[in-house]
Amino acid sequence: RSSDLGGIAHFVDDLNKNKETMFPKSFYFDVFFGDTEIEIALQYNDGYTESIYAFANNINTEEGGTHLDGFKAVLTKLMNEAGRKLNILKGDDKVSGEDVREGLTAVVSVKLTEPQFEGQTKTKLGNSEIKSLVNKAMTEYFGSFLEENPTITKELLLKCLTAQRA
Repeated sequence: RSSDLGGIAHFVDDLNKNKETMFPKSFYFDVFFGDTEIEIALQYNDGYTESIYAFANNINTEEGGTHLDGFKAVLTKLMNEAGRKLNILKGDDKVSGEDVREGLTAVVSVKLTEPQFEGQTKTKLGNSEIKSLVNKAMTEYFGSFLEENPTITKELLLKCLTAQRA
């Protein structure tokens, strides 16, 4: 789980090199579910734009797809759960996906044996099972990261709430 591994974590660090980042090293994991590999690197910076790059079998899926949908949904879910645990979000308070992705730089890369590409330019991944695998992997790894780093998690949530108010 460290940026020393190069590849996509290095790419995320590079994209953030002139920005103030929220944690010392990009968060990174690489996990296999049978023949399917899910590799994700992410980092938050003090900016307001989101930069998410998604790949399936090293093909840039510019139109997104199930891997990206899964990533976005679980990221929002994890941040809301963390906000409740830390008592930053109370009652019906919640942060939206847009708020959660403000200042986010991420690379979501999946490798699978039978990718189904859709969309106008065949750059959208359609494999439905990928969404739940990304969810499972992110819940395990990024969920643990948020729990193990309450100070960073609080900062991220406060950034989300600032985004929400803006």
